[in-house]
Amino acid sequence: MKTLCARVRSTTRALTQKSSQTPTAAFCVIGDEILSGTTQDTNTRTLASQCFSLGINLQKIEIVPDSRASIGASLVQLSHAHTVVFTSGGIGPTHDDITYDAVARAFGDKLAYHSETLQRMRRIMGDTVRARPDPNGTSAERACARMALLPQSARVTFVDDKLWVPVVQVQNVHVLPGIPRLFARMTHAYLPELAAELGARAFVRAEVETRVSESVLAPVLERVQSEYASRGVKLGSYPQWPSPHTLVSVVGQSPKDVHECRDKLALLLSDLS
Repeated sequence: MKTLCARVRSTTRALTQKSSQTPTAAFCVIGDEILSGTTQDTNTRTLASQCFSLGINLQKIEIVPDSRASIGASLVQLSHAHTVVFTSGGIGPTHDDITYDAVARAFGDKLAYHSETLQRMRRIMGDTVRARPDPNGTSAERACARMALLPQSARVTFVDDKLWVPVVQVQNVHVLPGIPRLFARMTHAYLPELAAELGARAFVRAEVETRVSESVLAPVLERVQSEYASRGVKLGSYPQWPSPHTLVSVVGQSPKDVHECRDKLALLLSDLS
């Protein structure tokens, strides 16, 4: 009898099932500072983790410069190909903050000052800032007010009473800020309700850790993947360098299929040890 050398871990995340179709998502990260390496993008990991936990299948990530044409072209293409699209960045008061304008142009809309956003900005900012938002004020006050200049057709959602920044939705595109802490705070509040509206189902992830090398693992993984592909189960292999271990991930939406696949894989890997 051979000792089972594969260590098994499992995580299940639940959400009410409303649809047999898994909603898909894309993420458009906007900013010259990301492309130049000046700023490290951490919002992608935040969004990917949340989408997985809620059952939204994040399929594509694009990084585009501060260019209306680039932003618009990306969003139109992503919008047609996915259930939902998220953006981050480009909604501040400076000349290169053009995301709202790019979104409006891409979908044949126009910008207008959003009165509730302006009111919330004034209330929450109070007297703590030198330039409060005023579309008819000084140049600094007008720049501040630009952050409330939103596409007219947008669905505007305030996710936190202490924040004036809204999630701005035009068609299936959801515009979010680029500041990582703000992005995380807003997506944590916004995504669960969106996932419920989309009828998202829980993803299930199980993992098998082994000391068997990837070259030896490859034929086994290919055979098991072929067997379970029709059930929506996907396998991934991730060397834990410099550790000699390899982590094999089993992901799907049926707990029964995922755990069955995980157990079979663990047994097969133990035979290779």
